[in-house]
Amino acid sequence: MQLRQWQSECVNHATKQFSANQRHFLCLATPGAGKTVMASEVAARLFEQGLIDFVLCFSPSVNIAQGIQKTFSQRLSCRFDGVIGSIGCSYTYQGMLSFKEDFWQLLEKNRVLVVFDEIHHCSGRTIEDANVWGEEILLNIQDKARYTLALTGTPWRSDQSPIALSRYTDPDNKIQCDFIYGLKEAIADIVCRSPKIVLID
Repeated sequence: MQLRQWQSECVNHATKQFSANQRHFLCLATPGAGKTVMASEVAARLFEQGLIDFVLCFSPSVNIAQGIQKTFSQRLSCRFDGVIGSIGCSYTYQGMLSFKEDFWQLLEKNRVLVVFDEIHHCSGRTIEDANVWGEEILLNIQDKARYTLALTGTPWRSDQSPIALSRYTDPDNKIQCDFIYGLKEAIADIVCRSPKIVLID
């Protein structure tokens, strides 16, 4: 698969940081830029380097989860549905709430890459300030996954809560992204169209 330039740069940056034992990577890329394809390439590289055994993906909706499953299955040339013989699976954030302890043991017994699409749906630095999805991440994934790759196009929350797994500057409290591909760059690369705003009186 031919990657766009930003995807190739992000993949190289992420795999380099993972190889240097930085376990979490946050990618900010404008909506529609191809974050899922980029994430599937990161997974492929980590498999090739022998750094992971399994991939788990989480996203906000069933439709997105199904799209992720298809993309990862195609890139990895393997089943990605969680059954015997597959090397990963794609779930919704809501689905995390139904998983039992034996499911989460997968992360303790294997080297797992966990991918979060639209991570801004999950909030919390601590259990006390986390929403239900953020709490699951803090309890079951944060310290157990070998690597985590978080994707977002909008790195903020309307309730001003911190996004799960994210780093913030002190004292201005700005989120720190490991890679940024903004709308301006996407328009220049003809990846996205220039938005047009029409005022209606």
